[in-house]
Amino acid sequence: MPRFGALERVEILAAILGGLWCGALFLPWFGMGGTEGDLTGANMIDSSWLPLVIVAVASALLLLDAVTVSGMRSLPVPAFSTFLMPIGLFYTALFILAGDNFLYGAWVALGLSAGAAVLAAMAWVIDRRG
Repeated sequence: MPRFGALERVEILAAILGGLWCGALFLPWFGMGGTEGDLTGANMIDSSWLPLVIVAVASALLLLDAVTVSGMRSLPVPAFSTFLMPIGLFYTALFILAGDNFLYGAWVALGLSAGAAVLAAMAWVIDRRG
């Protein structure tokens, strides 16, 4: 079993948090009250497939970079993912700032997206140091 270095561990954690954020889009974010039910993040975001795909691609790239030995080392995957991962944080923060009557899904999504963005940035810093 290969031993992972600091870069690989951080990339794997960022990929996991990014993937969990994709799942958090389908948790209830806002309570509507009455018989209308609760709104998920996917219901709230007009084109929810776009941030879902962007964060999923960033997570997949980080995961592939972590588990492959030298297959993608010519690409700056941590740098690329550092710019893609905050898209989830942006969408989550945007709806938290604009709304009220939050449910647990919005806070879970905020924490996951912030953690994924921070860990992706940490992976970029570790990668740049060599």
